[in-house]
Amino acid sequence: MRRDVRILLATACFGAAIAWGGRIPAAIVDMEMFRVEDISVRGLRYLEEAQVVQLLALAPETSVWSDKAPWRERVASHPLVKDVRVSRRLPDGLLVVVTERTPIALGPTPTLEPMDADGRRLPLDPSEYRLDLPVIHTSRRPPRGARHFPRDVRRLAAEVEHLMASDTSFLQLVSSVAWSGQGAVAVRWAEPEVEFLLPVQASPARLREGLGALADAASRTREGMPDVIDLRFADQVVVRRISTGDVN
Repeated sequence: MRRDVRILLATACFGAAIAWGGRIPAAIVDMEMFRVEDISVRGLRYLEEAQVVQLLALAPETSVWSDKAPWRERVASHPLVKDVRVSRRLPDGLLVVVTERTPIALGPTPTLEPMDADGRRLPLDPSEYRLDLPVIHTSRRPPRGARHFPRDVRRLAAEVEHLMASDTSFLQLVSSVAWSGQGAVAVRWAEPEVEFLLPVQASPARLREGLGALADAASRTREGMPDVIDLRFADQVVVRRISTGDVN
């Protein structure tokens, strides 16, 4: 049957389905022309299209009129999938739009494993995908088989997400993130080697104050680059050089 004729018939059946209140008669569901033949998948960066199609687990006789809920649940079960939408493309197609989880930091398991902003473990090889992400320093390890990192690690992952939203250029220089002994967030740059002590959920304005203090200190070539920019205290920026004990 010519495709344009099939589409015309499919449209007529769709109109009839609406007239029937969305209940598709079994005679239409079982029609060969509505068996799923074409699957289009969008939104992928890490998953392969073949993996998503396999997750759908469609039988050869599956109709596009079948219940979409099981299809969504199967795809959503993958740890890299955050959300999924499935829509019909009559007469014989499905469109699957996947929202993948975004790796935002590396956490110890004890090897370094990517996690998203929710602290969920992601089955990605950092070397394979060249994931240049901050390392979360912590002694806590997720229990064997757990899908999430411990709560304090998840809170640090949320801090990384906050830094990304506040100042992407600042985050790009971050090599590691940890809790400091004073309950603040210790954010370390690798180059230049400097540590920022931040309050939880530091504002973009506060980050700019820290960067301004760093630039001012760096301009004083005789004194050299500071070791710590302390932003924990409101309306105050403390610049420290550990080697000399200087505080500004």
